[in-house]
Amino acid sequence: MSDDKERLAAWMMREGFATGHGDTAEQLLGELSWQVAEIKARRDELLEALEKMVRLFEPGRVYDFREVSALSSEALHVATTALTRASN
Repeated sequence: MSDDKERLAAWMMREGFATGHGDTAEQLLGELSWQVAEIKARRDELLEALEKMVRLFEPGRVYDFREVSALSSEALHVATTALTRASN
C-alpha cells in the first residue's frame, strides 16, 4: 500500500497538484478531489465568460467602428473579470 501512496503522491506532484498533509492514499485522494473540483469550477466560469463574449456579436450583422469598440470593451471586461475570479 505504501508503494501505491508514493506513486500517487509522485503523480500528483508531477501534474502540479499539492499533496497537502496526506499520509495515506485515501488522504491524498481527498486532497486531489478538492483540487479537481476547484479546477472544474474555474473552467465553468471561463466557459460562461466565453459564451457571453460570443453572444455579444450577432452573426451576419455589419457593425460600425463605434459598435465594435464598445462590444470589444465589454468582451474584454467579461474576460478579465472571469480570469481574475479564476486565479483567486
